[in-house]
Amino acid sequence: MISAETESIKKQLLDRKNKLQHSIRTVKNDNNLLELLNEVDSALERIESKTYGFCEVCHDPIEDFRLKEDPLLRFCLDHLTTKQQRALEQDLKLASKIQNALLPKNTASVDGWEYSYHYEPAEIVSGDYCDVVIMNQNSKDNLFILGDVSGKGVSASMLMSHLHAMFHSLSSINLGVSELVERANRLFCESTLSTHYSTLAAVLVHNSGDVEVCNAGHCPPLLLTKSGVIKVESTGVPIGLFCSSKFGVNKYKLESGDSIILYSDGLSEAQNYKEEFGENRILSIANSFTNSNPQKIIAAYLDELKSFLSGSLKSDDLTLLVIRKQ
Repeated sequence: MISAETESIKKQLLDRKNKLQHSIRTVKNDNNLLELLNEVDSALERIESKTYGFCEVCHDPIEDFRLKEDPLLRFCLDHLTTKQQRALEQDLKLASKIQNALLPKNTASVDGWEYSYHYEPAEIVSGDYCDVVIMNQNSKDNLFILGDVSGKGVSASMLMSHLHAMFHSLSSINLGVSELVERANRLFCESTLSTHYSTLAAVLVHNSGDVEVCNAGHCPPLLLTKSGVIKVESTGVPIGLFCSSKFGVNKYKLESGDSIILYSDGLSEAQNYKEEFGENRILSIANSFTNSNPQKIIAAYLDELKSFLSGSLKSDDLTLLVIRKQ
C-alpha cells in the first residue's frame, strides 16, 4: 500500500487501540477485547517494521480493498482458510444483493422523460454509481447521476453506496444542481480517506425539456439533438479531491426525441489486443442513433463493444445510461 494510506491506517489503529484500552479498563477479564487489542498491536508492529500489507505466507501484497475494510488482515486471498473463503464469498454475494437493491428501475418513464441503463460490474460488485433522484415532485424535476469511484471491488462498492445515501439525503433540501454537487463533494471529502474520489456527471432534467449538466471530471455526456451531437466537457474536478471545490453547470433545451448519453470509462477505455474503444468511436455511434429509444442506443453500444473486444475480457466496470425526451 502507498505510504499515505498506511499512515491513515496507522492513525485508525492507534485510535482503535485507545478505545480498546479504555473498554478493557471498564470491562474486566474480557478475553475477546484482549485478543483484539493484541491484533491491533501486531498490525502496528508490522507497520513499524514495514511488513504491513504483506501476506505472512507468500509475502505478496494483500489486496488493497480488503485492507481498507479490515486493517488487521495478515493473509492474501490465496491463503485464506476454507472457512474464511466461504465467509468471504457469502459477504460478496450479500454486497452484490445490497448494491442491486440500490439501483433504480432499469427502464422507466418519469415526468416526460424515458430512460434505460446497462450496469455491468467487472467483478461481483461495482464501483460505478447509477441513480435517478426525484428532486422536486411539484415542478417535476429529476436528477440522473452516473459516477465512477476510485478503486474496484468491495471498497469501491461501499463508496458507491455512500454516494447514493448522500444524494438522496441532499435531494430534499431544494438545492440547485451545482450547489448539490458542491455539498456532496464537501461531505464526501470529510467522510472518506484522502485517496478516495469519484468522477461524476449529474444531469437535472425538467418536464419542459430544460436540462442542466454538471460534469465533475467524468467522461463527457453526449446530447443527441436534431442538429447534431453536443459533447459536455468537465465543469469541475472529481468530487472528493478538494473540499472547497466549485462546480459549474451547462444549460440546454432538448426537444421531443432528443437524448442524453452517460457512460463510464469501462466503455471508453475498454481495450482489445491493440487499441482502446475510445471517444471517437462513442461519438460515431451516437451520430448514427439520434431520435432512437434508449434501449436501442444501449444495444448498439453493447454490440459494437462486443465486436471490438473480439473475445478480450473486460477489465473495468461498465455502465451506460440513456435518457430521452418524450
